[in-house]
Amino acid sequence: MDAAPVPKLTLSFEVDIEIEHNSFSGKTPEEIADSLQDEIHDMVFELDQVIGMTSSLTAISSND
Repeated sequence: MDAAPVPKLTLSFEVDIEIEHNSFSGKTPEEIADSLQDEIHDMVFELDQVIGMTSSLTAISSND
């Protein structure tokens, strides 16, 4: 007997994150974005309901 299909949802969000950036820290804005993206994925996958996730960096803007 086949298992009953489990209903799934796809949720889409747009989020802007403002961070403090020291240009002398040794990391480029792209490296900082990659690191933050990895941390966000780790946090989201701590939720039991999450079975998959994709994200993409859409822009980096300097707000000097």
